[in-house]
Amino acid sequence: MQTEKEMRAHLIAKASDDAQFRSLLVSDPRQAVESEFGVTLSADISIHVHEETGDQAHLVLPSADSLSESDLDNIFGGSNAYAASNPSGGSTGGTLGGN
Repeated sequence: MQTEKEMRAHLIAKASDDAQFRSLLVSDPRQAVESEFGVTLSADISIHVHEETGDQAHLVLPSADSLSESDLDNIFGGSNAYAASNPSGGSTGGTLGGN
């Protein structure tokens, strides 16, 4: 199982090497993540992708509520989120959670 940090690194590396994937990640991040990792994200999860430019940078701060690793796993497609959207069970093929 990959950590959220590893999965983010994977997405960034693939987007750097694959223009078609980069375009999908920017235009439809949910589809890109679900397709790349073979997961189904719960409907209440939103993913935002921002491209930095030469004169613009983005800083993402963690929630003031300081979510735990387990909370992040559940939010970003961990086994509980996947199970909710796939009651028949089965492997997630990967998660997007944890640091």
